[in-house]
Amino acid sequence: MRYSVRTDIIISLLIHGDEKLTTKDDIRFLILNKKENELLDLLEKEKEDVQGFLLEIAKSDSDWKIRKDAIKVLGKGKVTQSIKLLHDILLKDHLTVLRKNAAKSLGNIGDPIAIPSLIEALKTSKDPSIVIEVASSLGMLKATQALDVLLKMLNNKDGEIRENVAQSLGLIGDSKAIDPLLIILRDDQEAWVRGQAAEALGLIGDKRVVPNLIFTLENDNGIGVSVKTATALGRLKDPTAVEPLINFLQKSQNVESRRAIAYALGEIGDKRAAEVFLELLVDEDETVRYWSCLSLGFMQYKKAANILLDVLKDDKSVRVRKTAALSVGQLVPKTKKCVQVLLKTLETESDLEVQEKIKSTLERIAKNQGYKNEKEMIKEMGLEK
Repeated sequence: MRYSVRTDIIISLLIHGDEKLTTKDDIRFLILNKKENELLDLLEKEKEDVQGFLLEIAKSDSDWKIRKDAIKVLGKGKVTQSIKLLHDILLKDHLTVLRKNAAKSLGNIGDPIAIPSLIEALKTSKDPSIVIEVASSLGMLKATQALDVLLKMLNNKDGEIRENVAQSLGLIGDSKAIDPLLIILRDDQEAWVRGQAAEALGLIGDKRVVPNLIFTLENDNGIGVSVKTATALGRLKDPTAVEPLINFLQKSQNVESRRAIAYALGEIGDKRAAEVFLELLVDEDETVRYWSCLSLGFMQYKKAANILLDVLKDDKSVRVRKTAALSVGQLVPKTKKCVQVLLKTLETESDLEVQEKIKSTLERIAKNQGYKNEKEMIKEMGLEK
């Protein structure tokens, strides 16, 4: 929607004017014009008045679309005073779209007092879209009280419900969910559900599932499963996953899988993956190169210094060059040649953030070698112009 000059002027006066808002119509005007960020700013500025108007609009406005947007703002603004109203909308309103948004807002508010309402809705709601939002909010609230009812819903015929329930179980993080999720990981007919089960197991954080995840990585060809499984193995940081991840990487032609495996190997931090990261520094994908640079620095893999300097000089991505400079600093190489390359690269580098990282790396090297500062090091090495 395009706004007229007059509309923008009115909105500016509402947000920035000196006088307080006094009418519900002012708030309704902002909702009607889809000015959510401005509403949230105003909610912070005039909390009590704006809360009251939003509650009235969400409860009884004649336009359901405006009610829906008011409900969203109450959630994003974390208005705890709206929990009772949202409870009533979730359990009693005849419009599915309003009930669904009430469920989402209860999760966004983040107050555990809403958990009983959400559990009741999970037990009684028939509409899948409402069930999905309720399950997601219970996950956001880490509602261990909802574990039993959520676990039963892993048997639901709707794959999207099973997927969202698995996600919520991962966020809740209770080990009671491990065995049911392992069954989903092994047996579910939908690849995206199996992938979400893998991710949930990674979030729960129990390393006993690592063999199951490795088996899934090696044997499940479902779309997206390898990405979620690799990410889960990275979160678990178990070194027994290193070789399977490397083996899978060598077979995979999928860029999303390479990204996930680069992330996972970096999280595990085992130096057996260092040579793999050296090869990935020339990968076509920027994110893969980024994770490789970052991981080599964290691993303190000294042999990577010269190659990282080449990346710093030549890579087209600012993000990758910045990370290469950071990683060289973590390796703190002692050679005069390294300092010379850094100085030369500093002269030709156009991005200010990369320049700052190079300067920081030079300072770190100087300090590591016992110099007072970068200038003294450059002078002592005979590199001063």
